[in-house]
Amino acid sequence: MAADLLRAQEKDDDGIPVLHPVSCGRDGPEPLVIDLPSPREQADRIADLMASAHNEGHTRGDMAVLCRSWALMDECSRALSRRRLPHKVRKGAHDFDPLADTIKVMTLHASKGLEFPVVAVMGARQPEAGSEAGVADDEAREEMRLFYVGATRATSRLIVANAPRQ
Repeated sequence: MAADLLRAQEKDDDGIPVLHPVSCGRDGPEPLVIDLPSPREQADRIADLMASAHNEGHTRGDMAVLCRSWALMDECSRALSRRRLPHKVRKGAHDFDPLADTIKVMTLHASKGLEFPVVAVMGARQPEAGSEAGVADDEAREEMRLFYVGATRATSRLIVANAPRQ
């Protein structure tokens, strides 16, 4: 089985063999994509969806909003506050209590290694077109890796809010 997954001729740029995805039995609804014109509108929609998920039986501790930047974390925090949804913004290690019944708001980078049944990824973006070829490829690879980190934190429901177009 492992020989079928690992093939020496298929290596990433760092020389490590690429593992092909194998389903672990998870399934659920297709990701919901939010494509609204401003971060505030997106954050408000995410807050609405988190409230709905809570009404459907998910605890607030089962939810996370993963953001591309601290500015987006602040926007999400304001939207959750407007809806009076208990949440905690993680801007440092001391700000994280995994057992608290609050919606966790953190950067995509800080979410590595964590899982939540309901996850919203805020600020997913595509690399800018028209850049130098090598730079664009590196940027695209980094954006894909970062998005992958966020998307794979969801164990049941994934919400993706695209970065507004400039």
